[in-house]
Amino acid sequence: MSTVAALPRSNYIRSLPTLSQAAGFIGLDTGGMSRAVAGLGIEPQRWGRRDKHLGIAEVLQVARVARRASLEEVAGSMLEWTEQNHPEALERTTGEIDEFFAQLPQPTATPPDEFLAELRAALPERWAEKAEKIWRAHAPNV
Repeated sequence: MSTVAALPRSNYIRSLPTLSQAAGFIGLDTGGMSRAVAGLGIEPQRWGRRDKHLGIAEVLQVARVARRASLEEVAGSMLEWTEQNHPEALERTTGEIDEFFAQLPQPTATPPDEFLAELRAALPERWAEKAEKIWRAHAPNV
């Protein structure tokens, strides 16, 4: 159940980022953003004849898949943009961001043997050995 402040539908849609603004938050070009939105089955909300707006959670969903900018960076950009352009929607935007993050699965630690195998596969042997030595010096109970 959402606890965010309600806005009239027209004000709500206008306060959402457009497809191109969302692309900028994430670090995609508009074409890449359109493909990502279509690939995720997201239906943008239309405003007027041309503007397509995306919900806050939808922008974060694209960011999570695109992996261009961190979710925290994208959320911060949306908050800053909302504060500057639609201050009346800031509480609602904050609430929607909080809800999105609350629904994310909790991260799990990679088992040490898998981590070390990935480290060795990604680095030249000399650097992998050095990285492992540093990691072991700082990792608890390894």
